[in-house]
Amino acid sequence: MVGGASRRAEALSIRTKERWHLDVFLVEDSAGLGQRLVAELEEVVGVRVVGWAENEADATAAITRLRPRFVVLDLRLTQGSGLGVLAAVKRLDPPPIVAVLTNYPEPQYRARCAELGADYFFSKAAGLDGLLEACRCAAGATEELGNHA
Repeated sequence: MVGGASRRAEALSIRTKERWHLDVFLVEDSAGLGQRLVAELEEVVGVRVVGWAENEADATAAITRLRPRFVVLDLRLTQGSGLGVLAAVKRLDPPPIVAVLTNYPEPQYRARCAELGADYFFSKAAGLDGLLEACRCAAGATEELGNHA
């Protein structure tokens, strides 16, 4: 593989004990749901939750600093909006994969998230299966990059 791809793979993941990890950052204002999400996400092979924020400013700052490859994003936050976080993190280079997980699955929210660059859009009411599968896929793709770097 080309040297640039190797550097990109290193930027996307961290190699630890011969395993590649998908670093995930959680943006969720509900402590109970946040704890459940962390537990569920960390059950996915290769996934490591590297941070959690409840508001727009803290989320944007932490994601900019930590550069996770995957962000799970609620739209309603204690302060600010998930839309603001989405717009900010999609300007990063490289931008993270963003999965919106919301109680507001109305078409106007889905459309706005798509305009801002969301990669996935899930309703909390539908459960976590879709989100967890997206993480599995991203973790597998990251592992493949690592194996070919």
